[in-house]
Amino acid sequence: MPESIGADPRQSRLLQSLNRFDRNERDALAVVGLALLDCINSARLVVNDDHLDNALAIATWRMVDTLYPLQDALHGPSGKLPAALAVFLATVEGVNHG
Repeated sequence: MPESIGADPRQSRLLQSLNRFDRNERDALAVVGLALLDCINSARLVVNDDHLDNALAIATWRMVDTLYPLQDALHGPSGKLPAALAVFLATVEGVNHG
């Protein structure tokens, strides 16, 4: 299992799925993730409430909202990253399974 800063990898399906990728592939995923975060920050990637039922729209907004503290933690003191990653993973996995 790849080293991860933050959430316990045994509890995160998403972190466990990183096993199938080598380091270069994980780097590529990170670049894609950063590009998507930039799109969200510049309002080029948004949740369209008109095409989602209310519960899914709310859950998706919550997921997007957890990205902001995660980005702050990525670009700030490393001590905040574990908690921000744990909150993001719990939220996104709840959206995907709820």
